[in-house]
Amino acid sequence: MNAERRDCSDRRTRPTPLLSKHVFKGHRRKARRLEEDCNYYVDRYEFRYLFVITAILVLCFADAYMTLTLMRFGGSELNPFMLALMNKDIVLALVIKYLITVSCLTFFLVHKNFKVFGIIKVNALIYAVLCVYTALVAMEFYWYFQIRQILSALP
Repeated sequence: MNAERRDCSDRRTRPTPLLSKHVFKGHRRKARRLEEDCNYYVDRYEFRYLFVITAILVLCFADAYMTLTLMRFGGSELNPFMLALMNKDIVLALVIKYLITVSCLTFFLVHKNFKVFGIIKVNALIYAVLCVYTALVAMEFYWYFQIRQILSALP
């Protein structure tokens, strides 16, 4: 009895369809083998990444708001690309800023288990972006409160 009970067609010969049960319900959360410690993709991500990426997006909005607020008090945009967009259309500049941020965060999240130059894991870069945005927004709030204090002291 050498009858093969498996289906003869190989499911790997064609890619998974876009609308498939496997798209939103993948199983791979970590590397399959112990020796795969970097450069692998996963289907599911830890909850902490949802928190970190949401925090970065909120800070992105706060940065845009504080930049526009400080520009009303005489400040200027230091990024020449964003300055050119802001001079053309502020809404367009904000949309592009947000889309660039979302695109980079999506790329970082998908490649979170990869190493850059074989040294730094990309998931560390996600936390670095969070720290940089936090410092930037904190500095903008500091400048804002300094300006408000100076203006309230004027007669």
